[in-house]
Amino acid sequence: MKSTTRRNSFLSGRTLDARLAGYLAAAGGTVAAASQANAAIVANTTTQTFGVNGVVGIDFNSDGQTDFQVDHDRVTLPGGGPTLDYLQVDKNDINGESNPLAFDPGPGATFQATPFSDGATPRNDANNAAYVISGPQGSYPAALTAGTLIGPASTFDWQETDNFQSSGKWIRANRLIDEDQTQIDQVLGGRPASGVQVPFSGPNFTGLNGAVRYLGLQMELNNTGVFNYGWVGVRIDNEADATGAVVGYAYQTAPGVPIPAGAVPEPQSLLMGLTGIAAFVGARIRRTRRKTSAASTK
Repeated sequence: MKSTTRRNSFLSGRTLDARLAGYLAAAGGTVAAASQANAAIVANTTTQTFGVNGVVGIDFNSDGQTDFQVDHDRVTLPGGGPTLDYLQVDKNDINGESNPLAFDPGPGATFQATPFSDGATPRNDANNAAYVISGPQGSYPAALTAGTLIGPASTFDWQETDNFQSSGKWIRANRLIDEDQTQIDQVLGGRPASGVQVPFSGPNFTGLNGAVRYLGLQMELNNTGVFNYGWVGVRIDNEADATGAVVGYAYQTAPGVPIPAGAVPEPQSLLMGLTGIAAFVGARIRRTRRKTSAASTK
């Protein structure tokens, strides 16, 4: 895991030449923004697969505390009912395939942010953990494309509750893929159709044909009272059973500073290449200026 206060690349399939060209075009603004905010991106680019009922833990700041999970669950409804696969992002360890009805800490109570595990650092304030949405409150998480800014100007939400907008309806909108769409709550939980809410605007990690898309996340790490922003890259390899891989994740260490989806610290080799190109361009500009100056004095 590496960090840098200089330019960032994107976790994608772009060629080296294209990336260098892009950085040359945007270098001035990017370097200035990083310098002014004293910002740095910390990333983990390891690909971690998840199968049926599998999970991938996300520990953005490597403090031993799981900040989020990408969690696959499979539930078969009784009486010859369907087998339902769903993929969700979790900020606590309260439910799963063995207890799909659970909320934290239970019906009618305030969210208590039950952690995955406690480490040596203060517990995150998961009340302020949220994902980017592109629709109204109660929407599924947005599937962001590379480069989309995640930060204070984004619209965040987290709806996994037994009282959506004080209506008494159960909702589970924190899902990337959702074959369930309230069936479990109705069949296993005994909720009437009027007592559940199907989330809006999605689910959004379907129909992507193996392309990587990004969750945008807000977090209050270690109960510091400030928000950091990050992304998790997800690739769906088998949409039929909602399995695939987390291809990496990263966060902006400076509170309140946005991060582009897919941005990672720039490899040193690419930085050296960019520095060499910049020096070459600078030398060409200086030679041109000297020639112009000499011609004007004749």
